[in-house]
Amino acid sequence: MPSDMDSWARPVRDYKDIPEIFRSYYDKNFGKSVGFLNAVHAPADSWGKRKTNEKLVLLYENSIVFLENVKNNITSVSYPIQNINYIENGSILLYSWIKINGEVNGETKSSLVEYNTVVEIIFKPIINKLRILLCDIDISEISEETRVFDCLIDIDYKFMNYAKNAILNGEKVIDFIYQREIKVPYLKLFTRIKSTSHMAILTNKELIILKEENAKSTKDARYGGIWIYIPVHKILSAYIEKDEIGFLNLVINISGFNTFKSVFEISIRERVEQLVEKINRIARFNSMIK
Repeated sequence: MPSDMDSWARPVRDYKDIPEIFRSYYDKNFGKSVGFLNAVHAPADSWGKRKTNEKLVLLYENSIVFLENVKNNITSVSYPIQNINYIENGSILLYSWIKINGEVNGETKSSLVEYNTVVEIIFKPIINKLRILLCDIDISEISEETRVFDCLIDIDYKFMNYAKNAILNGEKVIDFIYQREIKVPYLKLFTRIKSTSHMAILTNKELIILKEENAKSTKDARYGGIWIYIPVHKILSAYIEKDEIGFLNLVINISGFNTFKSVFEISIRERVEQLVEKINRIARFNSMIK
């Protein structure tokens, strides 16, 4: 847990805000390039036993760059925006993170930045700008698509808001499916969580996966959620996989040998099949135009 405000991430508005430890590396590799669109400095931090290194994130028109201070040596990973496979944003109590997965020089890599949830407002513009650039979303087109999630108001108010906040202007919701928390018997007298609540939203630009943190019991579950944004042109296939009696798995394969699996109750199999067909229809179309 962060001990004080000095460990909180902060915006980097121009060159003078770049920390000295990163400046010489920046001058050598980026000094003559076009100015960055957005940037954030995340000081070294600790979360329980987990310690993080100091990082600098730079967003450009065509790439996002992660610089990391590892024992006073600067390492760098640059992801061309068109090569990003998915963006993950998580928030559990005061612990938040952003993960980027993408192709770098023919290799699939992931980069992670962790930060205090108090300063999430400085990361949100980076996430949204990445989504806009990656998926070619025209946010000038005002959308009322989020009304489709009103049906969840009495079922799961939290997920209704998660879904509404996940949709950007310019996106059209094609379909979505919500699965409440699944509990199964355990040692006759008890129950355990098989799957926390989750949701899949298919738009004309993205497949958005919303979920709670995995937990073995309600007591262990934390407050917050995880948002995964997958460009539709990165989806390779979707299919249904058998699980134990009464359940099925929705499996989605995307670029970079990444696979996402979600558990659903067998009672909504037809809904899952419909979503799978729509996802595969888009995947087939994208494979034809590549």
